[in-house]
Amino acid sequence: MMDSGKVVVIFAGYSEPMKCVISSNEGFCRRVTKFFYFRDFSSEVLAQIIHLKMKNLAEESPLYGFKLHQSCIMDAITELIERGTTVKQRQEMNGGLVDPMLVNARENLDLRLDFDCSDTDGLLTITLEDLEAGLESLSQ
Repeated sequence: MMDSGKVVVIFAGYSEPMKCVISSNEGFCRRVTKFFYFRDFSSEVLAQIIHLKMKNLAEESPLYGFKLHQSCIMDAITELIERGTTVKQRQEMNGGLVDPMLVNARENLDLRLDFDCSDTDGLLTITLEDLEAGLESLSQ
């Protein structure tokens, strides 16, 4: 509740489906009067989100302890997202693309490792190829 005692309710969703929801009831339409629209994230911003998430992992994260390979620079991830997704896919998933992409990338890392891998750093390092495989998994 706001200080004035008025109730504030936030409805979040994609603009077109939300317009249908709001307009489906005349009384509802009359009461919902404030709208905020946010642009979809660009591929560059999605790459920044990936970097931020990987630098600030919580202990309960399935990615805790993992890191990005030095080849996973911002420009490379941006280009990978541009090449590996369609505009429609980026619009539909938006920021929701990042977490499953990273989890899928970690799973790819698990699959590509040898059982006799003695490089402990390699066991915890997600490569650009892992990210690419993680992105491809989203399309399946």
